[in-house]
Amino acid sequence: MIKENKFMPDYAIPPGETLVEELEAKSMSQAELAGLIGTSKEVINEIIKGKTPITAEMALKLEQVFKLPSHFWVNLEQQYQETLLQMQVNQAVNNTKPLFNEVISSARYLVNPSGHKTDVVLSLVVWNKLLSLLEKWDDRKVVQ
Repeated sequence: MIKENKFMPDYAIPPGETLVEELEAKSMSQAELAGLIGTSKEVINEIIKGKTPITAEMALKLEQVFKLPSHFWVNLEQQYQETLLQMQVNQAVNNTKPLFNEVISSARYLVNPSGHKTDVVLSLVVWNKLLSLLEKWDDRKVVQ
């Protein structure tokens, strides 16, 4: 069995960093770019900070100015969003490992007459922690 190693960064680079590099290469200000593509300087600044995504429409406008294909900009945005999501998932998994270890170590099984394990019994404290975690993952309330 071949084990695949995947690089999982703990940081995400917004496509706005590439936009800044392109602006610098053209000696263009954010305000000048905004005027060329018909948007506000604030929108450009929010893209640079990673707070506003590059939409397909914005990518087409950037293509006109920087001569980089629109799919280049869209792909940068998609990679950024995927990395952010993966970081959130990794953080959630890392935060839940101690709880799951506690659940596993505190679990007690009831044994049926044939000697097989049937039901898992958890302490009330662990059960409430588990319910709280499940409710964070899903906004529906868990019925007890």
